[in-house]
Amino acid sequence: MTYTVQNRKRDYLAWSYQRIIRNKFIAECLFLSFLISLIFIQLNRSFIKSTSFKIQEINDNNDNIIFVVDDDQHAGGLQPLYCNLHKKGKAENVNTHVIVTGRGISGKELIKYISLLPNCDVPVYDLELQKGNENILKSTFKEINDILDQIRPGILIYINDPKNEAMRGVDAALVAASQINYTITRIALPLEDAKYMMWLTDLSIEALKSWNTPNIQIQVITQDRPQSLSRLMQSLNSSIYFGDNVHLTINIDRSADPVTVKFCQTFEWSFGPMSIRYRIKQGGLITAVVESYYPTTNDDYAIILEDDVEVSPFYYIWAKYTILKYKYGIDRNIVGRLYGVSLYNTRLNEFNITTGRRSFNAAEVLQDTKYPNNSPYLSQIPCSWGVLFFPEIWREFHEYLNAILQDLAGPKLLKMYVPKSRSNKWGGKSWKRYFIELIYFRGYLMLYPNYENFTSFTSNHAEKGIHFGFDKSQKGLWLLPLMEEDIILEGLPDNHLPGFKDLPIMDFWGNLVTQEKLIRRGRSLHSKLSICPPSESDELTYDPRDLLCVDNSTLFNDEQTMAEGKFLIKNQ
Repeated sequence: MTYTVQNRKRDYLAWSYQRIIRNKFIAECLFLSFLISLIFIQLNRSFIKSTSFKIQEINDNNDNIIFVVDDDQHAGGLQPLYCNLHKKGKAENVNTHVIVTGRGISGKELIKYISLLPNCDVPVYDLELQKGNENILKSTFKEINDILDQIRPGILIYINDPKNEAMRGVDAALVAASQINYTITRIALPLEDAKYMMWLTDLSIEALKSWNTPNIQIQVITQDRPQSLSRLMQSLNSSIYFGDNVHLTINIDRSADPVTVKFCQTFEWSFGPMSIRYRIKQGGLITAVVESYYPTTNDDYAIILEDDVEVSPFYYIWAKYTILKYKYGIDRNIVGRLYGVSLYNTRLNEFNITTGRRSFNAAEVLQDTKYPNNSPYLSQIPCSWGVLFFPEIWREFHEYLNAILQDLAGPKLLKMYVPKSRSNKWGGKSWKRYFIELIYFRGYLMLYPNYENFTSFTSNHAEKGIHFGFDKSQKGLWLLPLMEEDIILEGLPDNHLPGFKDLPIMDFWGNLVTQEKLIRRGRSLHSKLSICPPSESDELTYDPRDLLCVDNSTLFNDEQTMAEGKFLIKNQ
């Protein structure tokens, strides 16, 4: 569809009259000008009819994106977004429009500017508001309200600036639209963050409409490492949240030192609400991590960070980009076994029962395969050094872990294990040990970044704690370079996240596998350890009770054999 600049019908006569009056030859050519004016009026009527047809055509669907800009800074900051979305929308039947208020930049000026850019013939509308207008808020509200009523866009994107009267008018128009059941997604970006938003153009219209749906909370786990905690919190405060309202919770275990407690009480968080949870009884790491997050809805997500972790300024972008791309985009119906997103780009594998911890490089695994060396990948391995967890599977893990811990304290009938995995030897204080069991049974997967040189969104400073002792000479295995410059798209294959079906899949040992094979492995083990048969359906219930049906006659009693993982499953 080809677009031209849209002029408001009610402005035409005034505009035409002013043109005629300014013509210095009017006195000599009055009759000729009159005839030309009549012809021009008739042409304009045809143009308006054509425009009305286009608007009616646009009204047939909700896949329209409107940008509102008030000055040249707004126009420049948002330009890569509306140009790329317009170019992309031509192939996807999504219409992108730009509305200028006419105060800081006119429609003609913007058209002249974008005409110099390749593939940016986005239609521009000019509200022609004057800087001296004392009722900018009211005028903007009325004009935007009229446009929303005509075009019915699915998405409205603009710069978030509470001090700007025009942008407050846009806010008011959106509120008015919501009161009469217009479903319009508001994407209001801080001007300083707009330059980091090119990933937004990789999202489908379905994902963009869900921009405000996922609720991402941050859960920080701490006890007695105040310097480490300070480093983490400083990195969180220096990150980009593009206007999202982000709830931060600091979880303090009972034995925390006074310096840590005082730091938490005085820490300032300006990106949303902040809470502090201080246990009255020592819980330990399993309790601290697992009880830090329990989703209220299936749109509640949590980024869990232990205090010896440090984050990249772009960590939250990676989290939201991946959520919107896979959980709310066109792949949303095939990602049911995706349980989270790692912020950590690992170079370590610790599951081999004979070699123990060893170096790992995803790029080397992908070399000479059909996958790009720098492709993000799906892995069974749960990360604990900066991770985003999804609600459905985290709830299932809660129920599974509760049953396991109750059994360990009582009848000890459950004999869960993962074949040939070093995790069977981990002590009872490791929450990951139990999560790994559930992941193996179900064939669940986590998304990992795979940037060059192990560039990561989090890094672990490998400081000694209850869960972890280390050889200082091996600290380089855990300490990764943080992404300090925005290479999120640049470092991905073809500058965008691959579709879910195009992601490579690896098992616990770093071997390329298919998802079907992982599911078969889990069902086979399930059949050995539970008298409730595994479901052959691909429909997921996120209910672990079928794994927990026990009968003494079916259980293995040789603990040493179980720990060594010598019971191999068929079709492995």
